[in-house]
Amino acid sequence: MKILFYNGSLRMGGAEKILVEILNGLDKKDKEINLVISDNVLGENFFEKELPKEVKLTYLISSDLIEKTKFYKSRKKNIFYKIMYNYYMRREQKEKTINLAKFLKDKKYDVVVDFDMGLSKNIDLVDAKKRIAWIHSPIDSWYRKKDKIKRLGDRLKKYNTLVTICDDMKEKTEKLYPFLKDKLVRIYNPFDIEKIQDQSKDLSEITEEKRVLLKEGYIISVGRLDNYSKDYYTLLKGFKGAKERGLTEKLYILGEGEERRLIESWIDELDLKNDVILLGKYRNPYPWIKNAKLFVHSSRFEGLPTVLIEALICGVPVISSDCPTGPSEILKKGTIGLLYDVGDSETLKKQILELLKNSIEYKNYKERAIKRSLDFRKEISLELIEKELLEEK
Repeated sequence: MKILFYNGSLRMGGAEKILVEILNGLDKKDKEINLVISDNVLGENFFEKELPKEVKLTYLISSDLIEKTKFYKSRKKNIFYKIMYNYYMRREQKEKTINLAKFLKDKKYDVVVDFDMGLSKNIDLVDAKKRIAWIHSPIDSWYRKKDKIKRLGDRLKKYNTLVTICDDMKEKTEKLYPFLKDKLVRIYNPFDIEKIQDQSKDLSEITEEKRVLLKEGYIISVGRLDNYSKDYYTLLKGFKGAKERGLTEKLYILGEGEERRLIESWIDELDLKNDVILLGKYRNPYPWIKNAKLFVHSSRFEGLPTVLIEALICGVPVISSDCPTGPSEILKKGTIGLLYDVGDSETLKKQILELLKNSIEYKNYKERAIKRSLDFRKEISLELIEKELLEEK
């Protein structure tokens, strides 16, 4: 059986982590698996080393071209650099299409898995009996214009199966595209619970100097430094309010991104320089999560937030925004962890204080977290994925 997987990158991210988990978990007997990745970002292909040896990897866009695009993007407030940025973006798309066509020439697959829907514009280039696409977040959260949503829907008609990663997302996608109803299935992301729990004890990536931080009382948030989707300003305001009411714990934010400077400016503006630490990115985030007193997730929108489930696996009580989609489903409408309305820093402040002060409730949420995490163990999801790959439709 010949299978082609496609994804945009192997950078550190939730979808990329799940892709690698699937590729490692699949039964590879009698399967030939190709993985095509759009962006070759030297120094940032974090998950390349974790790919199983049986998977043949190909990149489409050269690292040199990506570096030039990044250079002009960071300076695009200047009109000349903006023109150059748009030029190199078009160059990237052209190189991607040309190299994809070269790679696919004379190849036939039993199944193609478009893991981030980035292949949808070129799906007709793939000669495959079955086409599967993964939907990782609500479509109308990253496509705002109705004509773009419509065009994507037209492209998705060409797939046999559309995998959504939670029930809420399945319902939203069906409402958006009623004509795709019969193609939609829900499969939770697979999690290797024992591996995550083992990695939460592994401090090898953390310097002796930084290990001191693990011993302090702290709250943690994990995610890309992107305020549009992750809403760090609400997190910082809620934390600031809790500090003013006597909170002694610090806030650690684990992740990296283009808006680091913006977030640092808010930390200064809110006079939190001594209380908030931007840890940067770690291949293994689990020791930081495991040793936290609370995990706070402040997103404006999600798919099925990987880090939220990882916090449950680590047995850490969770507070999350009730954003579309995923948190309410994961936390069973607030019975597994606390939920607050998106952007409501006042409620977030109260929940942080109340949960840390009430030892009985705190213990209950720890126990519920671990029990709930078992619903996401990899064996359940991988069985469903194998079925979708093999089942004829």
